[in-house]
Amino acid sequence: MPWHLTSWPHHRTAVLLASLASAAVLVDLGALHALEHADAIVPVLVSLQRWTPFYWDQERYGMLVPLLALPVRDPFWNLLLQRGLLVLAGLAAVLLLARHVLAGRDWPLAGLAAAGGLLLAAPAPWLFEFLGDQPYGLSVALALAGLAVAEPGPDRRRRPMRLAWGLVLVVAAHWVNAATGVFLLLLAAGRAAADLLEGEDAAAVVPRLGVDGALLAAGLAAGQAFLFAYPALSGQPLRLATGMLPASAWPHAWGAFLGNAWAASAPWGAALAGAAALGAALLATRPLRAHLPAALVRAAALAAAALAYALFAGSLRWVEENAFHWRYLAPSAVLVHLAATSLLAEPLARLPRLARGSGAGALALVPLAALAAYGPPSPARARADLDRVAGAHTADVLAARCALVAGDYWSVWPAVWHARLALRERGDPREVWGVTHRTRATVLQWWADRASLRICRPRGEDAAAERWLRAFHLWPARVVERRATLDVLEPAPPTAAPAAG
Repeated sequence: MPWHLTSWPHHRTAVLLASLASAAVLVDLGALHALEHADAIVPVLVSLQRWTPFYWDQERYGMLVPLLALPVRDPFWNLLLQRGLLVLAGLAAVLLLARHVLAGRDWPLAGLAAAGGLLLAAPAPWLFEFLGDQPYGLSVALALAGLAVAEPGPDRRRRPMRLAWGLVLVVAAHWVNAATGVFLLLLAAGRAAADLLEGEDAAAVVPRLGVDGALLAAGLAAGQAFLFAYPALSGQPLRLATGMLPASAWPHAWGAFLGNAWAASAPWGAALAGAAALGAALLATRPLRAHLPAALVRAAALAAAALAYALFAGSLRWVEENAFHWRYLAPSAVLVHLAATSLLAEPLARLPRLARGSGAGALALVPLAALAAYGPPSPARARADLDRVAGAHTADVLAARCALVAGDYWSVWPAVWHARLALRERGDPREVWGVTHRTRATVLQWWADRASLRICRPRGEDAAAERWLRAFHLWPARVVERRATLDVLEPAPPTAAPAAG
């Protein structure tokens, strides 16, 4: 008889969470941080320098994780905490997607296998974006947790309090990412279609779809409300390029979007095709043939929702303005990954000889995959990776006693974070601020002392530094010292105060 995690009703949540949490710790203390960059470091500074409800100068990414990390003032441990929470949420999103779409099957096996396979097969840059930087995993995990909380209890009745808590989680998901409901509504429709094709009673399918749809619609409405509240919360106008591209531009946009995604992940796609083919071949054997149609229906529902979301995202002006970057296809990629893995997990759960050890093996797979992908855990190595990607200017910033670092976005914020880390470790109370894109949120915290501030400008970033120094009325400035990695400037008194952020 297949080994199901659901046969442990009182322990399955703790067992599943322990597997994912151990993997998240291994990833967080592994080689993940070799790919840190400015976009990922800004939320750490949001927590350390000035918390705002949304990502600095951006209205689409709610700062829930930086809020949770506020009590941790050490820059290194704040970053590790934020990454750990995001990695855990990203892995949990995969498991919750399996629970949502593969209910009635051994969904824990499929979800754990998919999470472990994601760590082993997905390209490292893509994994960093999904697990460590972008809001997709966190928002999907929150929303699916909300839908799960709102489900009927053992007596098949929906409790008002459970519905209320479900709504809170769904709204929180749309604070983190305002478009979460679009993705999950498409998935809910695919799931309902699969349920009906498998012969489930419409009297059960339609009310479930109605409740899920109502919660997600409420979340989407809340997300839009958050967007339109952004100017009042931040004092800045909306910058999001809303709306769709003209229909005539869709084919080209879709081709560019999917082409970029394939170029970034072709080996991963080939591995998924191989896993799906193997699973289908096993299900086509005589002992399992009866289960093949239902498994294909579920995989098709996942793939159809993935394609629908990819076409939707590829039609957005915002995605076009960001060169159809593959990171916007992350939700679809996870669905395709789960679809392929579900076909392989089905025979593992159905064949008695394989099923006996498959559940325990799946629990071990996720942390073992984390270990294989990111190496043995080592805070010292994580710190060394961060020193390498963010610490190039730290010695000179501290020696020059700069309070501001001005220049290119991609070098300034890592330099600011690393300088804060070094100052904290020295017990030095000085502060270092960035002058670049996304500075408005913190400008008033140093503006009063501007006449006495020294500015560090990384070598080769003269034009970018001048642009941002002008924007914040710190130009003209003169070079007073040259160091190995940067120049030190002092500003002339500004003539006007900048707008508050």
